[in-house]
Amino acid sequence: ICTSNYNGIRILSSDIVSIIFLAVSSILLVFYALLFTCFNNKFSPKVKRIVYLITYLILFIVVCDLVIFGVVRTYIDANHLSKRPTTDDPLRIRLAYLSLKNYKSILTGVWTTIWLSLAGTIVGLVLALIFICLRTLEVNDKDCEFVALLKKIGSGFVKVYVTVFRGTPMMVQAIIIYYFLPGILAGVFNVERDIFNAFFTVGVAGFVTVTLNTTAYLTEVLRGGIEALNKGQMEASRSLGMNRSKSMVYVILPQAIKNSLPSICNEFIINIKDTSVLSVIAVMDLFFVIDTINGRYANNDGVFIAAIIYLFLTYTISKVLGLIEKKMNLVAKPLPSCN
Repeated sequence: ICTSNYNGIRILSSDIVSIIFLAVSSILLVFYALLFTCFNNKFSPKVKRIVYLITYLILFIVVCDLVIFGVVRTYIDANHLSKRPTTDDPLRIRLAYLSLKNYKSILTGVWTTIWLSLAGTIVGLVLALIFICLRTLEVNDKDCEFVALLKKIGSGFVKVYVTVFRGTPMMVQAIIIYYFLPGILAGVFNVERDIFNAFFTVGVAGFVTVTLNTTAYLTEVLRGGIEALNKGQMEASRSLGMNRSKSMVYVILPQAIKNSLPSICNEFIINIKDTSVLSVIAVMDLFFVIDTINGRYANNDGVFIAAIIYLFLTYTISKVLGLIEKKMNLVAKPLPSCN
């Protein structure tokens, strides 16, 4: 099938030579670690530095030749294919062919995944700030019966909301919101269902699902951040003449958000992966696009492309967020997947 086998872009002469150099660099790494650990005082810092530089220079050359230039060579080979590759062709050629022929739809899926995750996390955080204020309402002796009832209703509503959305999978929530919520709202407001069907497109339904799900988890994250604060913070702000609302806005919530920021960032990274379940309602995210490509070509090679893109997105975003957390002197807190 391939009318060209392009090997012009490379540093080393062949893959065999690259593998040999990789083995040599690995041996040097082991040798470097053993030698300078056991005989640390026998060598000068200059010798250590020279061996270190040589070892990693060889490793860098091999990685560039096998990985970076290897990807370039693979795409050049795939671009010269006279027809669609079969299962007998190498996997790298098949993946390069799929990405070359479908890069526009893949980029659309990546963009949909990113904006759904980011917008859902931001709006979910705003709603979580409102919900946590309701969740932490406490009835005191000065409250009349009506105010006490409102506080209990607000706190109880948040508890039920968090329990429901944390206790059900996002996939089930997406199905209910997209297929059943328009009919429920049409019945409540006594209007035609087509009005809500026109509004609840798959994109809106996906955004609402991610937002509501994220709100439930971030509400509990913020509650943990508030409970980690010293109770004297509220008492001190109240002693300065602030009411409860001002104390929450100016004193408690800023500290709670800072303490919870690592978990909030983790929730954003989790949303990038968990938006893949929205393919059940045909949201054009990355997974749905890849699944469509797999169906078109009658194979499952596209899952490798999805895995690489998801890994790249989560890794780069986690590193950027990690730098922000380090700049703010925050301690990273792992957060498991919500699904």
